[in-house]
Formats: sequence, structure tokens, C-alpha cells
Amino acid sequence: MRDQSGQTSAEYAALLALVAAVLAGAGAVVGPGEIATAVAAGMRTGICIVAGDICRPSDAAAAGLGPCVVRDHTRGEGLTLTVASVRLGADDGWTAATRSDGTVVVTHTSGRTVGGEIGVGMEMSPLGVEVGLSGRLDYRFRSGSAWELPDTASAVRFLKDHDGVEPTWRFGDAGSVLTGEAQAFLARLRLAGVESSAHAAAGVRIGRGETTMYIRARVDGLDAGLAVSGGRPPSRDAVVELTHDAGGRRGLAFRTVEPGAREGQVVETVARLDLRDPANLAAAEPLLSQRLPWPPSVSRELRTLVRRMATTGIVERAVYDVSDRSREVGLAVKLGLALGLGGEEVAVDRRLVEASAWTQGGRERERADCAVTTGLERRTS
Repeated sequence: MRDQSGQTSAEYAALLALVAAVLAGAGAVVGPGEIATAVAAGMRTGICIVAGDICRPSDAAAAGLGPCVVRDHTRGEGLTLTVASVRLGADDGWTAATRSDGTVVVTHTSGRTVGGEIGVGMEMSPLGVEVGLSGRLDYRFRSGSAWELPDTASAVRFLKDHDGVEPTWRFGDAGSVLTGEAQAFLARLRLAGVESSAHAAAGVRIGRGETTMYIRARVDGLDAGLAVSGGRPPSRDAVVELTHDAGGRRGLAFRTVEPGAREGQVVETVARLDLRDPANLAAAEPLLSQRLPWPPSVSRELRTLVRRMATTGIVERAVYDVSDRSREVGLAVKLGLALGLGGEEVAVDRRLVEASAWTQGGRERERADCAVTTGLERRTS
């Protein structure tokens, strides 16, 4: 067996051979001014290979990893009408997500909302002081379609004219949103307000011969009325997905989205387990045999399954910078009955800044195959 020094020498010899190949190929097809760029790219790939990270799309495919979403853009609008504490709403939105292999996924969603609102309050005249507590329970029904397109140009053409184009996936879900709010006014001027909400939904996604059943939960952070930073309060999302195909159960996935280390960032983590492996299916059976929604008593089975995902499955982590320019407007009056009208304009953009993965219980490896596409430099830490 070679010692560490011999192994390192062999690795650097391979790296030099790779650089020589890049030089030879670059000189044949590009001018001298572009050779430096090609050499730099080859050096980065060679160093990545020596470091044992995930360097190229072929490396990602060999590890069971798909392409990364390197950026996405969401645009939409919604309208809510409140009459005598009964709430009715509708929304519509489009998302275009660019992936590291150049493909683009365009998603269209539409939703309907029906719910109710109750509240208690106190008013002190003639001081004009008013405080109140209110709660809303809305039931939401959402449906949508997604199209996978080969490149950005195809996505642009599709958005201009998509009539009659069969979607790659269709999905729909139903759930509820519970919102609590406390407010204080002085002479009709809002002094302070705090709002928080919790969402839960179950649905199904169908496409490419697979059916995925999912449960989604979301908790929005406290939204203080005096906040000046703009945007929406931090939220945490969790999704459980169970995928079937003609052969039976195919895979189980846990997805989470939570605030990142810096303001304006979110971290997405996905853990996957291949249920075509009999051992994995046997490990997941105690959890899958439980009726939904899962009771708190399944926490032990859940922890056991998460540990197995970390040791025999695939765990992916992605950090995104988020620009949220969404706006909300509203008007409400009380003339014996509560009347209100609210509108929302959604404008959210995300850009991938870091990606990594754990496969088969190995160490965390950087997804350099995604970083190269987004123009990111490799981390030096």
C-alpha cells in the first residue's frame, strides 16, 4: 500500500495531466485570449476532484443527485374579500426555476380560499384608543401544473404561448391556515401589531409514471407591525413525500426550508431514501403504516428513519439569497357588518449561493457542478 506522500504525488500527477489535456484542447479551438479562462476552469475541476467533491454533472449522476435549482423567479397576485366575517379569496402565480443542467421548470398554480374570522376588542372614547385580538381560519384549495423545458429560450417561447402544451406534472392539494393577530390603534393610527400563522396541507403530484403523495406544513414567524425591514416575516416549511410507481413504493423524502445564517437567506434541506431497497422499505414501514396525520408518538420512528437517511440515503443542502418585493394592500370598514377587500402582489427571486450533499453516509461534499454554473467560486474554508 502506498504511503500518504506517494498517494498525494500520484494525485498531483493526475491533476497536471488534466491541465495538459485542457491546454491541448483549448489551443485547438480557441484563441490565446480565452486559453486562460479554460485553464482556470480546468484547474478548478482538477482541484475539486482531488478534494473529493462533486465536480461535474457526471459525478452528481453517479452519486444519485439531480441538477440543482440555481435561481427561480415567482410572480403572482391574489384577492381576498371579507363580508360579515366570511372570507373568500383567489390567487394565481407563475414560477420559473433554472437548473444547473440548463433546463427550466415552469410552474403555474392557482388557489381558492374560503374561511371565517372572529375577534374581540375594546375601544376607549374620546381618547381614540382601540385594542383588539382576532383569529382567522381559512381553507385553501390549490392546483397547478409544471412543465420541464430544455433551455431558457424554450421557456420564454412557452410563456408567450403555452396553450395546448401537455404538462410534465400535475398537482393539487387542500389544507387550512390558522392566523392570529393582535393590534393597537390611537386615533385610527396603528401603533403596533403582531401576526403569526400556521399552514397545513395534503396533496398529490402525478407525472412521468410516478405518483407522489405529500404533506406540507408551514409556520410563519411573528410579523411585528413596526418592522421597517420590509418583506415577509421568516417562515419554516416541512414537507414529507412518498412516491409510487408501477412497481410499488419508490422513495421517501423529507424537505425543510428555514431561515439562513444571514438576513435574506433561506436554507433548503432534502433527505431521500430509496424504498426499492428492501432494507430501507422495512425500516420505513413502522412510519408508513401509521395513519395520517401522524400522532406525536411516531417521533421515535421518525428519528430512526432520519438517521437511516443520513447513513444510507442522500441528503442535499442548498442556500439561497432571497429578494422579496411582495406587497399587500387592504381596505376594511364596519357598517354593522365587517366589509373588507385585500390584495397581494407576489414578487420573489432566489439565487443559489451554496450547495452540498451527503451520500451513503459519507462526508459533506460541495456541489461544485452547481457552483460552476452560477459563477460561484469554491469555498476556501
